[in-house]
Amino acid sequence: MVSSEPEKLEALREEVRAFLRENLPEKWGTPAYEPLEAGSEEQVALSKSFTKKLYDAGYTAFGVPAEYGGIERPREEIAVIREELRRQGTPMPFVGLGRLVVDTLLQWGTEEQKKRFLPPILRGEVYWIEGFSEPNAGSDLAGVQTTAVRDGDEWVINGQKCWTSGWDYGEWGFLLCRTDVNAPRHRNLGFFLFDCNTPGFSRRPLYQITAEAHAQYGELFFDDMRVPHENLVGEEGRGWYIAMTTLIAERGGGQVSAASGETGGMGLGLFGTRTIGGVDSLIELARKTKHYGQTAWDDSSFRRRIAQIAIENEAMRAYGMRLGKMIMSGSASGNEASMAKLTWTEQGKRRGDMVCEMIGAYSQLMRGDPRAVDNGDLVFSMLMSRGTTIFMGTSEICRNILSERILGLPRG
Repeated sequence: MVSSEPEKLEALREEVRAFLRENLPEKWGTPAYEPLEAGSEEQVALSKSFTKKLYDAGYTAFGVPAEYGGIERPREEIAVIREELRRQGTPMPFVGLGRLVVDTLLQWGTEEQKKRFLPPILRGEVYWIEGFSEPNAGSDLAGVQTTAVRDGDEWVINGQKCWTSGWDYGEWGFLLCRTDVNAPRHRNLGFFLFDCNTPGFSRRPLYQITAEAHAQYGELFFDDMRVPHENLVGEEGRGWYIAMTTLIAERGGGQVSAASGETGGMGLGLFGTRTIGGVDSLIELARKTKHYGQTAWDDSSFRRRIAQIAIENEAMRAYGMRLGKMIMSGSASGNEASMAKLTWTEQGKRRGDMVCEMIGAYSQLMRGDPRAVDNGDLVFSMLMSRGTTIFMGTSEICRNILSERILGLPRG
């Protein structure tokens, strides 16, 4: 597409800013804004409604062909939209894990599946959940034990999944199952889409260290749940390779992320929630936090660590742009997303540790305690940062991928 003229880009920027002023929640971006609990009913409802507004305004659904509900814009315009959304701390929202379904179906889905499932996802109408990890098959995803047995035009599914984000709001889900107990490893899996209202499906919460009243994660149970054969994505026995497409997208390396300028995990987040912010917010916290009789900002060790985070952020942003171009040109191998995921999650853990060092004993106070710093959101983010190094592929797995497939080192 031909680049937009500078005047048109500035007009678009003002248009997006006006849209955000009108459609973001009251007091958004100010200390007075009361953040929503991640995965709560209110947060899910806000994400759905805001995604629909973004779609109607033409500010989302990039990288998807128009026949499946996508919106085409020049890359320069997408960059302006992305910049303004980031400026307001607004992730490019997809409801639940719908973004992963879009990337997966674009590569592996049938025409019927694309036309049926993609438009509602892009409009924010359906909450999607993931059924990958199991109690005995998390990092070793190829070892899943949930089974799918063919019965005519249906598949009968039995088993259990765990650590499912948005477990209780899921309306549709995607699922990795063992379809052949005798076939070789990596050639014995199927990738299915399922309606969460199907008989035989149930779920329950998993509570975690962040001590939230509402559990973000849950367990899924399948007891003779029947899924139509038309909901099998790709071929039987190819589920492992399809799941790899999903995981690459989850780590910020998919086509939709590339088209939206969100490669490398830079666009991840739950709309309406609050986490440890960017460099500016870290500087603000350091300037106002007392630390051994002075502010944390007066301590050169904190300044050096914040400067290091600022440098890493710019490097990650540049890497994300490079990765986006590689994906759009078809030259990305998929391993690059593991590097991005490893970098931003490990940085998040270090950032959380630094914040807790800044606020000292107050880091023991959780949400709900009136004495907690920033309503306890900083401590919550520190605790959650541990989880980010595990989900979507542990840091150890990402390091193994990089060492073997990029550096050419032998298996350990």
